Amino acid sequence: MTAVVAAPAAVREWTGADGRALAFADFHCHTHHSRDSRLSEQRFVELALERGLTHVAVTDHNTIDGSVAVRRRAEELGVGDQLTVILGEEVSSADGEIVGLFIDATVPPGLSAEDTADAIRAQGGLVSVPHPFDPFRRSHIREDALERMAASGRIDAVEVFNSRVTLARHNQQAADFAARHRIPGVACSDSHTALEVAMSFNALPAFTTAEELREALPRNEWHGSRTTKLVHLGTRWAVASKWVGRRARPDR
Repeated sequence: MTAVVAAPAAVREWTGADGRALAFADFHCHTHHSRDSRLSEQRFVELALERGLTHVAVTDHNTIDGSVAVRRRAEELGVGDQLTVILGEEVSSADGEIVGLFIDATVPPGLSAEDTADAIRAQGGLVSVPHPFDPFRRSHIREDALERMAASGRIDAVEVFNSRVTLARHNQQAADFAARHRIPGVACSDSHTALEVAMSFNALPAFTTAEELREALPRNEWHGSRTTKLVHLGTRWAVASKWVGRRARPDR
């Protein structure tokens, strides 16, 4: 499925059999707590709401600090009831990147894929695999580790569409893998800049806990659009500007 804009903020009712409200969620986002982003908590919250998201997982690299800060800022702005912030992390395992959702402590990098997944599950969290077949990112998970995790039932969701994946066929590979292993698929913006927030999203029954999300994922309808390749210049600028110590404050 493809879409070029996020769901309208006014659309909030689920018309399915269970009558639950419909969530519009992005499960992979970054803020200035990642070395390759300068997006502030304030601006992130503003953009997520403006573009119709109701649920966001902030998944900065190897830390939950960003998700904690975004949740706190949403509460300070009085919009915590409008935007559910899921505590998350994109973990650099020894076998490649793995996303943890609904965790409450940072999972250390450098563990094996299996141990990383187990550490996420030990916190009651869900395991999502980001951009698994993107060859332009050396950080993507190794295929042998991916197959082992699938075989052992350690994956709760696979990014079957990532807005930053350069070539469509690599998203298609992810979708084929998820279908073959009967793992729910999600679409994620992988946003690092203001332009990218809500470029991809998921429409599924509303949820508040990890278990409710696990139950809702099989009913997910994802919508995705790929970003321009120029967004990568934004992440390179973020890395460079932080390296030379010019980060007086995050971008608004």
